[in-house]
Amino acid sequence: MPPYPTYNPETGRMTRDLAEDMRRFGFLAQRNQLAELGHSARHVRSAIADRELLPIRRPWVATSTAHPEAVRSVRLGGRLGGASALRSYGVWMGRRSGLWVHASAQASRLPVTRPGEHRITTAERFHTDSDIRWRVSLPDALVQYFLHGETTDAVASLESARHQGLIDDVAVRDIANVLPRAQRRMIERQRRGAMSGIETHFRLAAEAQGWKVDIQVYVAGVGHVDVLIDGWLVIELDGGGHAELEQMHIDRRRDAELIMLGYRYHRFDYPQLMNDMDRCIDVTRRLLAGGRPPIY
Repeated sequence: MPPYPTYNPETGRMTRDLAEDMRRFGFLAQRNQLAELGHSARHVRSAIADRELLPIRRPWVATSTAHPEAVRSVRLGGRLGGASALRSYGVWMGRRSGLWVHASAQASRLPVTRPGEHRITTAERFHTDSDIRWRVSLPDALVQYFLHGETTDAVASLESARHQGLIDDVAVRDIANVLPRAQRRMIERQRRGAMSGIETHFRLAAEAQGWKVDIQVYVAGVGHVDVLIDGWLVIELDGGGHAELEQMHIDRRRDAELIMLGYRYHRFDYPQLMNDMDRCIDVTRRLLAGGRPPIY
């Protein structure tokens, strides 16, 4: 197959680069998408025979580099939905929750799912013009996650999508409008500025205690701190990665500077926050009970 578009004198049309067109479709496409770009059925069959394309499930074909979860969702007669679609968009996801497959409620005789695979049939509400058809739209994925996942996880994903510029205020409002009241109330608690999902998780838990919680607060001489509670208790939240020695030195310097400025601080790591939030809140409550330290 030609590596780049060339003119075919027999058809009077340009011969397109199939590999590049498959990249455009996220390496997994419906045959009619390829036909619209001028790839004939014969051309596609030839690519399958040459193992440049893999037949997945009518009418889908894929390259060997296609997203494995997307390929599996198509084999199951659907597309990526909910948490799985959000992961494919690069949205923060805290807990691994298996494969989410969106399928039409009218679909019948679908393959049986395996343990850890979830088929959802929530109606799609948001149209997308994306060339990538193997996943639902980002707003639909968020709606499905709010309806079928953990609500705090969904708020964290919503804030992540907003922080990355994947959705705007209008999209947030539209998502809220199609959700039940309980989920709408949680969306009202979302904020701008969270740098990671663990910040959202901790903020929601801390706010539930009635504390005044600010995120990404700038402290002169220190820089931005993750969370500030009641104006003096700094909570730093370490992500899942292992901090390098240089970063540890920076953190310790910041901690010392906070003490000198009259703040108190504590650090929680990712496993603590995701696996034992109640304990994190208990520790924070004990720190607050000790009162604000004096400034010398």
